Amino acid sequence: MLWQREIHHHADRGRVLHVALPEGYGARAEPYPVLVCLDAQWTFGTVCDAALNLGLARLLPRMIVVGVGWSAQTAREVVHARALDYTPTVAELPAVAARNMAGAAAFGGAPDFQRWLLDDALPGLQAVYRLDPAERTLIGHSLSGLFSLYTLLTRPDAFSRWLIASPSSWWDNRMVFELEQRSLAHGPALRGRVFLSVGALEESIGGIPMLANTEMFHARLAARRSEQFDTTLTILPGEIHHSTVPAAVSHGLRWLYR
Repeated sequence: MLWQREIHHHADRGRVLHVALPEGYGARAEPYPVLVCLDAQWTFGTVCDAALNLGLARLLPRMIVVGVGWSAQTAREVVHARALDYTPTVAELPAVAARNMAGAAAFGGAPDFQRWLLDDALPGLQAVYRLDPAERTLIGHSLSGLFSLYTLLTRPDAFSRWLIASPSSWWDNRMVFELEQRSLAHGPALRGRVFLSVGALEESIGGIPMLANTEMFHARLAARRSEQFDTTLTILPGEIHHSTVPAAVSHGLRWLYR
């Protein structure tokens, strides 16, 4: 058996945690590094496959993979849930986002979701599984990439590595750029390693300059490099917004664990 998979349901807005334990999990007592992938409905399998294959190539240690999602029955339900949980503020949507998130009733739930994930869900899993709290990687894409940036700037010690693909840094008139400036002046110092990526074909999505926004945000992070903090940006050739996750996960995990 390559993975032992288990599911934990939470009453909090139907949230679900998927856990994949590596082969041989029960044979050692040491804690395992953990990959926490948001948007589990469409990232969990990809991250498990990448962790397995890169592990076979001796490029990753044996790890536990945690997928964070919802007990949704349709893709539309997932779209609505992530619109609430991954956005730090309430804001009006640009036209392209309004089409993609049509019917979403609420936004601005990221602070609540962050508290649940960091103070309830992950500590709860740590009481059950041998997770190493000092070796946690957060993986996010698009809106969950926005949430990842928000968490990096507000609770930078929550993870030691960050894999952030095509983040929706355009949200609410680029509020995350203002948050970065406040973090620089008043927030805790950044630590760990941040891998940022964006598809080369994401120059403009409905008028949103995803590529330029990601480059600008990376420049800000790069200016904060220190002995405790490092970052890189990879522009993925031939990738559009909806195809970039597998390439980002492969490139990102190799850089983060090189």
